[in-house]
Amino acid sequence: MSGRVGERTAALLEPPPTLVSDASRHRVRDGLAVALSAVAGAASGPPVEVSLPLLRRARSRPGSLGLPEARFAWRPSFVRRSLGLAVVQACAEGRYAAPTAAVGPVADAALGEWRRTGWRTYHWEPWLAGLGSGARAAVLAEAVGWASTLWTTFEWSALDGRVRFGGPDDRWCCSGAPSVRLKGRSELRVALGGQGADPAATGTSGVSALVTVAGGVPLDGWHEELTFLALVTGLRAPDLPVPARVFGLWPDAGIRRMVDVDEELLNAASGRVVAAAASVVAARRLARPG
Repeated sequence: MSGRVGERTAALLEPPPTLVSDASRHRVRDGLAVALSAVAGAASGPPVEVSLPLLRRARSRPGSLGLPEARFAWRPSFVRRSLGLAVVQACAEGRYAAPTAAVGPVADAALGEWRRTGWRTYHWEPWLAGLGSGARAAVLAEAVGWASTLWTTFEWSALDGRVRFGGPDDRWCCSGAPSVRLKGRSELRVALGGQGADPAATGTSGVSALVTVAGGVPLDGWHEELTFLALVTGLRAPDLPVPARVFGLWPDAGIRRMVDVDEELLNAASGRVVAAAASVVAARRLARPG
């Protein structure tokens, strides 16, 4: 591994400069609940699910928020994250030397399990099984590209025993505005062994960093977008410390950035959530007949 990879890994694992206290978390949560109640408490229609893609759409393409969702159909880009993450995990466990060697066997194992039990671990198994050799190669190539970016970012020997791969999405529903839900998704959760400047705030048990892989390029507000993931995780699991750090990768642009989470950034992320929810509610009203 190069020196730069080692530096990135050390920066990810470095003790955070501060930890978000429970009092800070409560202030952020209460302020967010009040603001969401004001803009979306009486919203009609299906719940507004605020996710990282929605935050970006609300800022870059607000006119698209009122459009109906396109009918879902599988395509290679929808497979690359789940297959790519399984590939990285297989490499981190020492079963394969690199994503290019792992992707075929990992995909075959998923298909074999589905054929044997009928259980769709990743949901795409029947679709992938029905593809011809050329289309299958395109799917695997997408997954290899995604996995290679994540695999070459860190020194995995230093992360041994610290990493949780994938897992269910983090979800939080605002009690004052049940029509609004927050959803966060991270690729990795990395345990941090150090201690922040204020250990009395929450202690160090369970302190973690999140790693996320995004499409496109980081735009203005990327600090808030990364912090959004920590916000949702911190609201969903109030008995655990708010993630202290979020590391973001943008493979399309070859860019990697990181934020240390504090109350100011959590409030900024909350502001983006409220603005996005308000934009969706407004777009729905404009699109409503009559």
